[in-house]
Amino acid sequence: MLGWFRSENRLLWVIVALILAAGWSMTGLVFRLIEEAGALEVVFYRSLGLASAITSFVVFRYRLNTLRAFRAIGWPGVIGGAGLGFAAVTFIMAMERTTIANISFLVASAPFIVGALAWIVMREPMGRRTILASAIAMAGVSLMVWEGFAGGSWEGNLLALACALLASFYVVACRFGRGRDMVPTVAVSGMMACVAAALTADHLSISFHDLALCMTQGIFISAVCNGLFTLAARHLPAAELTVLSMVESVLSPFWVFLFLNEIPTLLTIIGGTVIMAAISFQAFLPLRDRSRDDTAPPVTRPKSS
Repeated sequence: MLGWFRSENRLLWVIVALILAAGWSMTGLVFRLIEEAGALEVVFYRSLGLASAITSFVVFRYRLNTLRAFRAIGWPGVIGGAGLGFAAVTFIMAMERTTIANISFLVASAPFIVGALAWIVMREPMGRRTILASAIAMAGVSLMVWEGFAGGSWEGNLLALACALLASFYVVACRFGRGRDMVPTVAVSGMMACVAAALTADHLSISFHDLALCMTQGIFISAVCNGLFTLAARHLPAAELTVLSMVESVLSPFWVFLFLNEIPTLLTIIGGTVIMAAISFQAFLPLRDRSRDDTAPPVTRPKSS
């Protein structure tokens, strides 16, 4: 039933990457609907839902070999889990301290950070086309946020930049460990974020309304999309995967418009069009400068009982 994830069809994994980015794009809408909960309460309950959902999946899949599945991710999984977990913490804290425009612009630097980190760790080159697509997409983000790229504290801006850096460790770790089942890494990220929030929050009280939204984001958005991301990372280079994920920046304003009736500005529409052009350029034009390391090795996994 799950054998499809072994497919080497690049188009399949491009489509998976675009679908998971579309799912991620709902996060901003969900957080906008939260009424009272602070950043750390949101992190705790969202991460609790994420860790519970992924751990349940791993237990269902491996049964008596669940602990072996977690051990199999090795140090890349621990580093990737820490990166993703603390990226979530810094992102949500940044939302309280700076503008969404600033966050969007700074997080758009992720493809370049991922490309540099992937080369340092794995000597995985960032192809010319991926560099060009990243630059075009970042220009599109700049247009989208131009009118709002002002204000916000330095603390918030640094948190947003830290989010991009930490998320890059997750992307590269998933790519580095592509010969293993890295799905448990996502559960580790939720556990780490949950513990960090619990240790630093003044309280963890939350209304049922906000709890439902946090659990929705953790289980149905973060768990599903990050689980798919670990699979896609086996088959697509790290920087390319990050460029494809930028469709999230385009769809986020659309969901807010659709459900909250916030009309996007003309620059937002133009910028989104530029980003989609860059993503289409990266995803669907014939490849000429791809690395030879685009094909993932066979995945090793503990035997199921």
